[in-house]
Amino acid sequence: MRKILAFVSLVLFGTLISSVAARAAESNPVHAGGSQAVTEQTGREKERDRGQTQTQDQTPEESEDATSDDKQRVPRHDISVLDEVPEACWQAVRSQRVYFAHGPVGKDLLIGLHAILDERPLIGWKIIAYGEAPTSTQAGASAAPPPFGTPAIVEGPTGADGDPMSKIDRFVAKLRSKEGQEINTAILLLSAEDFTRETNVESLHAHYVQAIRSLKSERNGLRIVHSTIPLAVPDHGVAGRMKKMVGRGADHVNAQRGRFNDLLRAEFGREAIFDIAHAESERSDGKACSVHVGSVRWPALAPEHANDRGQLNDEGRFAVAREFAIALVRPCLEARMPREAEVTVVPSTGSSD
Repeated sequence: MRKILAFVSLVLFGTLISSVAARAAESNPVHAGGSQAVTEQTGREKERDRGQTQTQDQTPEESEDATSDDKQRVPRHDISVLDEVPEACWQAVRSQRVYFAHGPVGKDLLIGLHAILDERPLIGWKIIAYGEAPTSTQAGASAAPPPFGTPAIVEGPTGADGDPMSKIDRFVAKLRSKEGQEINTAILLLSAEDFTRETNVESLHAHYVQAIRSLKSERNGLRIVHSTIPLAVPDHGVAGRMKKMVGRGADHVNAQRGRFNDLLRAEFGREAIFDIAHAESERSDGKACSVHVGSVRWPALAPEHANDRGQLNDEGRFAVAREFAIALVRPCLEARMPREAEVTVVPSTGSSD
């Protein structure tokens, strides 16, 4: 129990701690883009770098070698913290009708969540796709239950990528619908593809806040778990540096997503958030992967969480699925947390190493 309470407390104060991790990342050439050109490396150095990061300039053969090395080097994500969650908290989620609207990253998350449920079957969560119920009209066949007719985590698509405002409107409309009245908890996970260098972050955030506040004024008992935006692997190699010079590439888009995520945390508080960005950027050693854009460092998808195409690998899927599970049980954990067990975190002074 102490482990899970400490984990929750760490997440609540992750923004403060991440500033220290970002400073540590500046000295890491993988984050800061300070690796030498391939032509200057020895075979041993090339072998090492392929195990740490995927560059946009790799050949298919190099990418295949790097992926293989990554699978051998990185252990499966530690989910032992979930063993500290009381059975009553798993049961609290089992008794709810949860709606999870998502895009491509959500599919990877669900793969990780199913893997966790296979390893921890006592969690007992039921996951079904929206519209998955049988629709047979043959004589004697029972009528299909409504999508949210029984307690379960119901997952479904958000809509077309690239139009986040329409996704927000569709999400709110679903919760206002007749079938949506049955939903107890809802999560909207926007896609990384919904953010470009031209995205008006402040306008999108204001639209989301207004839509959710209006909905909550009508349904006070509905719990909304606000999700941060998924991240991308840092730009690397010659092509990555050129994109960065002209204000393009993954690093600048990560800055856009980071701005939205900071606004979301400030608006709703970290205790009400499924922080997928935090899970994606946290490396196996506990440090944060970040990129330098202008004078600011922004979180990025840790290379060990991604395959050679920049998509979540098994390690990344476990990381975000664990964060998702903690977000769902957090209200129960906080309700059971005795006052004397609360952890006091002293903010960092931000001093250099």
